[in-house]
Amino acid sequence: MLSLTVTEKKQLAEDILEVVLTPSDGVQIPGFVGGAHIDMHLTEDLIRQYSLTNPGDAPDCYKVAVALDANSRGGSVYVHDTLAVGATIPVGEPRNNFPLNEEAHIQYFIGGGIGITPMIAMIRHCEATRQDWRLVYATRSRERCAYHDELKAFGDKVVFHFDADSGGPLDVPGILPEQHVGTHIYCCGPEPLMHAVKDATAEWPAGHVHFEWFSADSETLDGENEEFDIVLDSSGTRLTVPTDKTVLEVLRDNGIPIASVCSEGVCGTCETYVLSGEIDHRDNVLTDEEKESNETMMVCCSRGRGELVLDL
Repeated sequence: MLSLTVTEKKQLAEDILEVVLTPSDGVQIPGFVGGAHIDMHLTEDLIRQYSLTNPGDAPDCYKVAVALDANSRGGSVYVHDTLAVGATIPVGEPRNNFPLNEEAHIQYFIGGGIGITPMIAMIRHCEATRQDWRLVYATRSRERCAYHDELKAFGDKVVFHFDADSGGPLDVPGILPEQHVGTHIYCCGPEPLMHAVKDATAEWPAGHVHFEWFSADSETLDGENEEFDIVLDSSGTRLTVPTDKTVLEVLRDNGIPIASVCSEGVCGTCETYVLSGEIDHRDNVLTDEEKESNETMMVCCSRGRGELVLDL
C-alpha cells in the first residue's frame, strides 16, 4: 500500500476533476502501462478504483479523473466535495485488467463520458511507441468532454460525438472499423454504449474486442441464484453458499480472509483459483477465453453450478 498526498485538484470539464497524487516521502512509485487503475482508500469504508491517465514510465505522481455521478454511491461525491489538497490517503499499487495488445496493427478506442480516462494513458503510450490508433469519443455535450484540446490536436485520428449536437447517442455500427485480424477495439463507458459495442462486434474474432467496466454489468449479474457447496482444498472444509449470499460473504463469515474492493466483479482483486467444478461467471474482468478455461473466479459475484473446490 502506498501513502500518497493530493497535490492538485483541477477542473477538466463540467463535473470532471483531475486529482494528482504524489508520494509525500519522495520515493519512486511503481510504474504502469496504459489501461491500469489504482484503488483509492478515500475513507476506511470507501474504496474506489480510478484509471490512471498520466504516462506510466517511472512516474513521479499518479493522475486520475473523476466524474461527479448523479447516482454516486459516495466515491465521486467524496472526491469532488471532501477530498482536499494536502490530504494523504492509502493507495493500492497499479493493476491492469485492460491492457493493450502490443501486436495489434491498429488500436481502435471507443470512449463514452468518463470512459475516456484509461484511453488517455493508452493513447499517450501509442504515441510514444509509434503505434497506429484511432479514437471515437462520445459525451453528452462539448462541456462534458475531458481532454478535448489535447485530443483535438491529433486531427482526424479522433472523432468527437456530442449527443446534444447530434440528436442522440452514438451510432455504434456506423463508427466501427472494418473487421481485420490486426485491429483491436477497446471500449469503456456507460453500460448502454458497452452493450452496443458488444452486440455490434459479436462476429469479431475472439480476443479482439476489449472492455473496461467501471460498474457491474446488470445483464451479467442478472442470473437466478441456486444454493451450492464450496470445498476448501487445504482443509477439506465444506461450506454452503445460500441463494442470498456470495462466496465472498460465506468465506468471510467463516473467518477466511479474502481481499475484495469492488464487490461487484469489476476490479479483479478477489480472483480465486478453482480446482474442480463448473463456474457460473458473472464478472466483467475475465475474458471469454479465461472464463471458458474454468480456472479462476471472482468470488464476490460469480457462483457455482454445483460443487466447487477452491484452492484455499
